[in-house]
Amino acid sequence: MSTIAMIGIGAVGAVYANLLNQDEVTQLYCVMDEKRKERYVSEGMNVNGNEINLNYVTPSEVNEGVDYVIFAVKNTQLDAAMDLVEPIVDDRTTFLSLLNGIDSERQLSKRFGEDRVLYGLTNGIDATKNNQEVFYTYPGTLYFGEKQNEQITERVHQLQAVFERAQIPSFVPVDMERQLWHKFMVNVGVNAVTAISRSTHGVLRDSEELLNVSKRAMNEVIKVANANNIALTESMIDEFFENVWTKVGYSGKTSMLQDIEAKRKSENDYFAKRVIEMAQKHGISVPVNETLYAFVHHEEKRF
Repeated sequence: MSTIAMIGIGAVGAVYANLLNQDEVTQLYCVMDEKRKERYVSEGMNVNGNEINLNYVTPSEVNEGVDYVIFAVKNTQLDAAMDLVEPIVDDRTTFLSLLNGIDSERQLSKRFGEDRVLYGLTNGIDATKNNQEVFYTYPGTLYFGEKQNEQITERVHQLQAVFERAQIPSFVPVDMERQLWHKFMVNVGVNAVTAISRSTHGVLRDSEELLNVSKRAMNEVIKVANANNIALTESMIDEFFENVWTKVGYSGKTSMLQDIEAKRKSENDYFAKRVIEMAQKHGISVPVNETLYAFVHHEEKRF
């Protein structure tokens, strides 16, 4: 039996925790602090209108080192999440990050060791959380693996089997680092635009003007990626909007839009700001991302 600790029961975390919880040969722990546990136990959690019964625990209640720790928190919460899981980590524990951006794997490697960390991301999931209710129409695909996967390692095979039993669509790309940057490009392109314009997935999909801004922001990411020896191409932009964005629910919302609507700090510093920082090192002009960052930052100052 595999033991998995899920850290972060937000929109994405709740969807995957619910699916993993249905695998009879996986022991799932939804690990959180005592205060958060009391709230989840008291208020419960619903996914698509159905109450789900998850195993909410504090680290002291786990009593073992788990096989896998899956992080599904925001970047701003990662340091606290790493502190939280220390008591349930042993020499065999592998870490998988589903965080947005391109920095969490480096942070996990610094804390726990690079050889303990798998790369991961979700693509196409359209989950939205409102209090203790999560709604989604498409679970997306969970991309994961070693940094490079010319040959799939045993621990990746084992985790892939877990996802298959849980009916979580997953894929192990040969170049996981490139896939991570591809997701970063997408996040940069759609999050700030939807947050500033207060647009759902469908509104962005139907707006030629908003799509144009998103694509220009993504093109700037491609320039920065290429300068960092990551082989992103402009064709990936159209492929995303034609093959992935068409599948997400019309009323779905990006994580940044959900943050802005809830008046909480978004991951703006991990999207547009990171593009700006990396662009400056290479002398690359990124005016669209500079503008998007400024608008979101101004909005957050009102909170």
